[in-house]
Order: sequence, then structure tokens, then C-alpha cells
Amino acid sequence: MREQKSIIDDLSDEARIIRDVLHTHLPQKWDGRKSILALREVDYNWRQMEWIGWYLEYFGREALMAHYGGDDGPRYGKTTFDYRNRYVWDFKAHPSNSPSSKWAIMNDCEAVDQCIAEYGGVGFIIALGEADYNSDQRDFYIWHKELKSGMSNYEKERVARGAPSRRRKVAFSVEEYITVFFKDRSQVEQALQNGWLDYFQKNMRNADGSPRRAKYKINLGISSDRLRV
Repeated sequence: MREQKSIIDDLSDEARIIRDVLHTHLPQKWDGRKSILALREVDYNWRQMEWIGWYLEYFGREALMAHYGGDDGPRYGKTTFDYRNRYVWDFKAHPSNSPSSKWAIMNDCEAVDQCIAEYGGVGFIIALGEADYNSDQRDFYIWHKELKSGMSNYEKERVARGAPSRRRKVAFSVEEYITVFFKDRSQVEQALQNGWLDYFQKNMRNADGSPRRAKYKINLGISSDRLRV
């Protein structure tokens, strides 16, 4: 019992430190243009449309390494977890005002399960906030496209298959950092049974017919405090 309490306290301490560092060393509002230019300066996924995730991943990890230590997380196939200190963590940015605001998409299921088995758990650091989709998004899209010197391959593929363009986020305001941790497979199974953890793109296929790898997704609307640390 004493050893179990020590593990819980240790995890709670790390989660608190992570939230404090991110609150202190990242801005509360992320401007899209400034964030993309900052990512371009370090040559890190600045051409990608979903810049809020890449911004948190790079600058959140840099802040934690500078002020708390740690290193990159482990890699399983094509999935690399973003950060490891005492525990393994992955960063996610999720708009609270998106059409799918309740469900936050996490990582590849197989990679999560392997990480839990090898490292005794895995956590997710979710920056929950409000995205700005204002009337400037068309100008923002044009600015980003010109910065990239044209359409990305993803955008060309989208146009070719006739898919509609997604709304651009021109800014993101962080409301809170949520830390969720699964310490073993039984907690994953329990969350699936309770309905606040589910699968994303399970049994779905890509345009070329190849199967998509299933990911986990968390319902932030009903998962309150169940596995938060």
C-alpha cells in the first residue's frame, strides 16, 4: 500500500509540474501566423494545416526539457510519443468549440498498448481551448499557402478527391491543460466499457483501400476526473 501511494504521489507531482511549466512558459493565446513562423524558424512541421498540435508538441516539449528535464518519448512503428521524464506523455491540442468538441483524438491504439506494457503507463497532456475561426481565415489560408510556395501534397490530394476544405484556425486560446494517465491495460478496458474512451477510424480505409490504423479517443465531456492526475 505504501509503495502504491508513492507511485500515485509521484505521478501526481509530475502532472502538476508539467501543467505549471506549460502555463508559465507558453503564451495563453497562440496567434496562427506567429506560431507558424516560429515553427518555420525551427523547421518543424510548419507547412501543416493543424498547426496548434505541432506548436504544442514542439514548444511544449522544449519548455519542459528546459525547466524540468526529460527527453523524447519512445517510438513504436510510425508513432513517437512526445515526452518522457518519470513517465511517458504525449501532447494534444483540442478546440473546445469545434463540432467534435467532446471527443479528443489520441494515438494509435497499438502504440499506446505497447507503451503501457513497456513503460508501465502512458499519459496525455491535452491543451483544451477555444479556436478562432473568424472571417480572416480565407486570408490566413492564402498567406499560409504563399508561405509554402503553393499547395501541400495533402491539399492537392484533397482537391483531387473533391473533399471540402476544413476551416482554418487563425488563433487558439488555452483554457486549461488536462493530464490523463492510463497505468495499465485494465484501465483502458474499463474506460472503453464505461464509454468515455472509444476507437477512432477503426475498420475505416484510406482512399487507396488500405486500412487505417485505429486510434483511441477520449470524451472530455464525461471523463472528468476519472483518470485525470
